[in-house]
Amino acid sequence: MIKQISKPNSFLLKALPLSILLISQGFAFNSYAEEPAQETSAPEQTEIAPANTPLPNPLTLKTLLENYANQSPEISMQLANINLADSVLGENQVDTSWQANIVGRLGQREFKEETQPHNLLALHVGKVLYDFNRASSQLQADELSVEQEKILLQTIENKQRLNVVQAYLNVLLADFQYRIDDEAMAIEYVGFDKVQDKHAIGQVSDVDLLAAEQLYQTALVNRIRAEQFQLKTRIELANVIGLPSERPDELRFPNLKSFKSRSVKDISLQAVQKQVLESNQQLKALEQAQQAQLFALKSAQNISSPTVRADAWVGQLSSYPELREGSWEATLSVDIPLYDGGAGSAAKTKAQAQMAKLKAEYQQLEQSLRTQVSDIYFQLKLLAAEKKQHQIFGDYADLYLDYSRALYENESSTDLGDAMVRLSEANYNMVAWEFKQALLWLELDYLLGKKISLENSKNVAFAAKNKK
Repeated sequence: MIKQISKPNSFLLKALPLSILLISQGFAFNSYAEEPAQETSAPEQTEIAPANTPLPNPLTLKTLLENYANQSPEISMQLANINLADSVLGENQVDTSWQANIVGRLGQREFKEETQPHNLLALHVGKVLYDFNRASSQLQADELSVEQEKILLQTIENKQRLNVVQAYLNVLLADFQYRIDDEAMAIEYVGFDKVQDKHAIGQVSDVDLLAAEQLYQTALVNRIRAEQFQLKTRIELANVIGLPSERPDELRFPNLKSFKSRSVKDISLQAVQKQVLESNQQLKALEQAQQAQLFALKSAQNISSPTVRADAWVGQLSSYPELREGSWEATLSVDIPLYDGGAGSAAKTKAQAQMAKLKAEYQQLEQSLRTQVSDIYFQLKLLAAEKKQHQIFGDYADLYLDYSRALYENESSTDLGDAMVRLSEANYNMVAWEFKQALLWLELDYLLGKKISLENSKNVAFAAKNKK
């Protein structure tokens, strides 16, 4: 006896794709509220949230950049490097400063075949007066090294801000991808359920049943993978901001309107590369390092030079102050090295080798920056064509959905489910394109040494300045 499918069940199966469509469209436009546009105001000092402060919900990218983007092991290490460079500077300053100490001695000596006490208790003050600029050159090198480390700190902080933006946008894309795969899985389940019912009454073969189940299982695996990627991107975001135990929940869509006004239409690649090479913070740090090494080389060249020193002692200089040393002494001495065992030559060779290494690193970084700028530049050039491609696909998906819905309402054969998924993919493509546009400009800002911000829109002036 053939089992008839009841009308209510048939109606539910037919209504399910339409319900999924309405729900998905509601999700697409309501779940991600966009961050409000920021009003222009005087810059304010923002407080960094403590590491144990829970993340707000809903979370915005603006909040992360203001309160959570200055926390990373790399930043902590660079702060330590600055302190180390400061300590080296301080140590070398001590060597050229006035020094004071108490000198004491208890002893005996033979004098005119007679054992006599030979005690001493005096205040000593001394200073190197002149060393042919050896110490001053080293101090200049140390000061430039401190400045170099501070420039590197700015670079590392900016890179951390860029990493936060990347991780945040990855979470949003993962959520969009999950909706597509969840929608596709639901549609495949509906199709599989229909085939099961037909198989039960002998209308389809076992092969058709297994084929439908295989499609459903594939869609289910994709949905599970997308769900896991949602969690993975949230873990990565929490780890980037230094709160590994946090799990960001609801994320607001960032306001990326400032990037729409930027264009490389009238900018040549050579102009962009030139400005990056002029303003890149890492190159500036290496320039500081080379300047520091020049002074270090001067110091090494004078390592065996004579030194002039002044010293004075006041106190009991001997056990017989009235007969011999008296109560004070002042000297001006000269130390002229005759043989240093090759120390001067070794120090000079070492400084020259370090200088050659820094020059090679500088050239290597220049080559790397040219390559990075070229990659970003040509991707920016391609954005307009990619946007048009996604818009046409979106128009096609929207029109095809209307066509499939009309067939569905007329109870004709239709692939309404596929049309719905295609429309979701079109929405995802446009969101991904918008994120790509923002990230490319932010990467260029980073290479240009600009602070990573969602409100930077000064590249319009950049275009006019560098137009050929």
